Amino acid sequence: MRINRDACSGYSLVELMVALAIGSFLLAGIGMSYTAIKGTVITSQQLSHAQEVVRYINYIMSRSVKQTSVIPTITENGTIITIEQDSYSPSCHGSVPTFSYQEVYTLSNGYLTCEILNLEDGGNSIGVLNLLKGVQALGFSSSQSGRLININVTPQDVPAQFATGIVISLATTRVIMR
Repeated sequence: MRINRDACSGYSLVELMVALAIGSFLLAGIGMSYTAIKGTVITSQQLSHAQEVVRYINYIMSRSVKQTSVIPTITENGTIITIEQDSYSPSCHGSVPTFSYQEVYTLSNGYLTCEILNLEDGGNSIGVLNLLKGVQALGFSSSQSGRLININVTPQDVPAQFATGIVISLATTRVIMR
């Protein structure tokens, strides 16, 4: 009986090294693809969060700035804005007060807050409401005439290209129409 030596020999060292190199190359490519996809997903989530923060602040502040008939007051180096409202105007709390009031917007511990002050009761506070969490920085400024309000918002965990904030510009519609 004759034994065929080629049938029992298996793979050579060179063939194993080539297979190992190809396998390592494929595994490295898969790892790099996973890392790139994970980074894209994280950036996408950050942008989505930032968009929601900006959208909500735009919604709340737009209503407030557009319905006022008095130019808003910006104090504390642009960190607080006070907006005077007429009676029966919707407030930041969701209520419709039967008295003239002021809404005071500021940033407190990462929250956009709104305080309502009753103007007919000597400016007594009705209450402070945390409207939105996830705001890193908030600043207010206005044009020289006070008819254009600029809100600079920096959401928390925002991608680097938006680290200086996003500016929302709103016109005081009732003031302009007078």
